[in-house]
Amino acid sequence: MMHPPSEVSPAKSRLALLGLIAVTLVVGAASISQQSFWMDEGSAALKAIMPTFREWWKMTLELRGSDVQMPVYMATLWLWEKVAGNSEFALRAFNLPFLVLMVVALRKVPLWPLVCLTSPFVLYYVGELRPYTMQMAGGALAAAALAKVCQSRANHFDGLNAIFAAALFLAASSLTAAVWAGGLVLGAIVIHPYWLKSRGFWTRAAIWFSPFLALGGYYVFTLVEGYRATGSGGGGLLSIAFGAYEIGGLLGLGPSRNELRSSPLALVSHLPWLIPAAAILFLAWFIGAKKWFKETPFRNRVGILCAVLVPVFLLAAVSVIADFRVLGRHLSPAIPAVLLPLACCLANAARKPFALTVGTLAILLSITSALSLRFQRKHARDDYRAATRIALQALADGKAVLWQADMSTPCYYAYRSGGVAAFHNALRLKSETPSGFMFADIVILNRPDIGYRGQNHHQTLTQAAFVKDDSFNGFEVWSNRYSSPTR
Repeated sequence: MMHPPSEVSPAKSRLALLGLIAVTLVVGAASISQQSFWMDEGSAALKAIMPTFREWWKMTLELRGSDVQMPVYMATLWLWEKVAGNSEFALRAFNLPFLVLMVVALRKVPLWPLVCLTSPFVLYYVGELRPYTMQMAGGALAAAALAKVCQSRANHFDGLNAIFAAALFLAASSLTAAVWAGGLVLGAIVIHPYWLKSRGFWTRAAIWFSPFLALGGYYVFTLVEGYRATGSGGGGLLSIAFGAYEIGGLLGLGPSRNELRSSPLALVSHLPWLIPAAAILFLAWFIGAKKWFKETPFRNRVGILCAVLVPVFLLAAVSVIADFRVLGRHLSPAIPAVLLPLACCLANAARKPFALTVGTLAILLSITSALSLRFQRKHARDDYRAATRIALQALADGKAVLWQADMSTPCYYAYRSGGVAAFHNALRLKSETPSGFMFADIVILNRPDIGYRGQNHHQTLTQAAFVKDDSFNGFEVWSNRYSSPTR
């Protein structure tokens, strides 16, 4: 006798959700290291340790940069620091709630938690004090909202409020993510163009008008005042290609970021395994994408493709026109478009041995890449902590230090180790900067490929009578051969 399948009880459903959250938190916490903050992380950390919100805002405006255009993430990070503390792990753990939101938002998609929690791209940015995990969570919310819109009947508005909520969440995380918010709304309208002729659409949209207007006004203010990301050059289609390489999960299998920044040719020695790895990952993605394409109505396909591709094209145009590096992290909201086809490939592979083999290999490659990014020293972030220690010791020894790196991060490390007095001592790296190589005893240099773009910095420093004493992640330390041990 056949019995109808029994539904999962609410108690079991809640238990399963709690179990999923627990696993997500464990995996996320394991992805967070005590590595030194690099430049952008240190800037966020320095603002977060400000004792009052007024001082946080003053410091945010004073340091300028792109952090001003990440209003919600940076403001809530300031609150988080007051509860969790200011260590590297404590501050980076701010990303864990966003990881949980990302996993839970699409938990009904078979095997989504698996592909999400093994993605090298996802796990790397969980361990970085930047808003990209928040943006990936926004991307997952956007994907869930688009799924509701696709299922909505004619003259109904199922998923519309979810679309606006996800768009607002994305737009609030950063100015670049606002481009993805626009793409999301455009995609929903392409799926249901008749909404624009419906009074019900405009009535519902009016509810969201005020927060979007306020956020838009804020971003206009930041642009008028000249707040934007520090220009580092190197934009164009090459940076877009690196973005695809990174978000696809290959970074942990190849050279480090610093090696790639110095020369894209660093990839050449890794090609024997990068090429087959890329082929397997792409094939698994293609199998899943092809199945989705066949099962999805035409207009829904067009709408979803608009939501993904229009922002990509806009960012590519900015990259070419403004010479702005559009990297994988700027594509963070598109992570569901990368991972959902992998989940689809695996979920439907039971009857297809080839798809099962390819999907399994893709997951194993992702885990390998993620472990490499987490534990291989070459993938560690720029070691501002060690550089700050060397600089402050040199100042204590009476030496003149030419600090050629960001100032926010050493100020954070000085404050954490010695309070306000040490913070002011670190400011000497800026206020007492030697006017030239002749008057410096030691040069501490971060990312010479940026600071000395188009130059041979080894030749420049050698001709100025400096010798390299040390090098470590992202830094080189040079000493003047004619300087006395102390001043």
